[in-house]
Amino acid sequence: MRLRPRLIVTVVLAALLGSVLSVTPPAGMAGQASAAVAADFDAGYLVSDEQFYDGGAMTAAQVQAFIDAKHPGCNAGYTCLDTYSQSTVAIPGDAYCSALSATTRESAASIIARVGAACDISQRFLLVLLEKEQSLVTHRAPNATRYAKATGFGCPDTSPCNSEFGGFYYQVYFAARQFNRYAALPQNYRHQVGRVNQVLYYPENLKPECGSGPVLIRNLATAGLYNYTPYQPNAAALANLYGTGDDCSSYGNRNTWRVWTDWFGDPTEPLPSAERIAGADRYETAIAVSQRSFPIGAPVVYLASGENFPDGLAAGPAAAHEGGPVLLTPRGTPSQAVLDEIRRLAPGEVVIVGGEPSVSAEVEAAVRALSATRTVVRLGGSDRFETSRLIAEHAFRETGAGSAFIATGLKFPDALAAGPAAALRDGPVLLVDGGAAAPDAATLTTMQGLGVGWAGVVGDASSVSTGVHSGLAAAIPTVQRFSGADRFATAAQLAAAFGTVGSVHIASGTDFPDALAGAAAAGAERAPLLLARRECLPTVSRSALLASGADEIVLIGGLPTLSEATAAYTRCR
Repeated sequence: MRLRPRLIVTVVLAALLGSVLSVTPPAGMAGQASAAVAADFDAGYLVSDEQFYDGGAMTAAQVQAFIDAKHPGCNAGYTCLDTYSQSTVAIPGDAYCSALSATTRESAASIIARVGAACDISQRFLLVLLEKEQSLVTHRAPNATRYAKATGFGCPDTSPCNSEFGGFYYQVYFAARQFNRYAALPQNYRHQVGRVNQVLYYPENLKPECGSGPVLIRNLATAGLYNYTPYQPNAAALANLYGTGDDCSSYGNRNTWRVWTDWFGDPTEPLPSAERIAGADRYETAIAVSQRSFPIGAPVVYLASGENFPDGLAAGPAAAHEGGPVLLTPRGTPSQAVLDEIRRLAPGEVVIVGGEPSVSAEVEAAVRALSATRTVVRLGGSDRFETSRLIAEHAFRETGAGSAFIATGLKFPDALAAGPAAALRDGPVLLVDGGAAAPDAATLTTMQGLGVGWAGVVGDASSVSTGVHSGLAAAIPTVQRFSGADRFATAAQLAAAFGTVGSVHIASGTDFPDALAGAAAAGAERAPLLLARRECLPTVSRSALLASGADEIVLIGGLPTLSEATAAYTRCR
């Protein structure tokens, strides 16, 4: 059995079923202005891998809102996709998709969102596939057959569909899973990446005279589309992009590209190549970040230990507020390269964060010796929590701060990702003992003294307790928690608050030094900071990167920290 969608072979049936050979625009699409232009169609590159393999593209709420916006209304007596629901069974995870739990009366939007996330296939594509196959997104009167064959999975060209894969839930799941099989086992399928493939124009067993044409398939997603629907549009089909071609025209992959373009924009738009900023070690990486972000100097430099993270966590948004970088220093002995960078920046003030256990008196003396007129301030409290308060009070003493982020000082990832978000709102990051039963009085005093009216709590209750959250809510007018399933998801939530941006920074989520300098630079540029693993980019980070719309991506750290695979946005599996 060939696991590919149903191919309707007559114009009459195609019009009735809206299948991959449909000769009319999808229901509800006819006559609409379109962004799709036939001249932009590239048979070898139908959709970028980044956009296709993006299981975080849309939430269930976003899918529902999209269906509601596209659906023209439902005829009496029918259940349309906007209100469709079914009970779904548990499906164990495997090499292609993670596990799905059973749900009672689950909406179509939730099914699409959950399957997309489990299989890391874009919910945008699943919506397009449902429209391309059975016009389900826009159909006013879908019957049971349309739902049973929603994605055409397990429906050979010349025989009935396999009932084992029938029903909306199974159709969506097994179609999404199949695209991962194509990617994982390319040798098992006819159309492959990186070679010229002879792709048919029409089913060969029905019209052998229609023949085939050469297509150099350039990426995995495009190969998957041809393995799922093994036909390309001919010139006649492209000449009438929203209508019919000739007797040798098929429309499935044309319609996939066209509907995606009309609904979501250019599906072939890849992520830009990442610019890597790195030095020989953590200190020189921080210098490289500083030189990129502040090429002609800066009014202030924050100097933090490169051997431990707490003091540097609060320094980023403070430095961004005052318009300067964070540089790292060895604890005991001054680095000539760091001193040279301070000299180049010619700041009016150098702020040393942390007491002498973090940055020694010898380092401080070397900084003071750079210029007799330079102001050098040390901000070091009795612990990391007091140091963060001193930094906030110093940086925002004149302007105040309407907003502040609260993060645990016992680990670094949440506070790092919060730094640029705090800079966006022009406020500090304050570190707390996240396991405490309530916020400490000193933190509340600092917030009230700065005029904080909005507080962002970063991390779940295991990072910042419900007691701390409740205590903040009792003292501050507005408190919002940012909490993902892990550090990468929390950073992605914070990044989403930026909306569309020109630049995104990526730093290690498993080691702190490069990220300390990167967070300050991202904050200064009003850019979010996403977190990565050394060897790959987590799906949630990759989805956030795509959603950002950024045309500049900055990778902070060398190969020991972030691999070439991460720089190429390789998904963690």
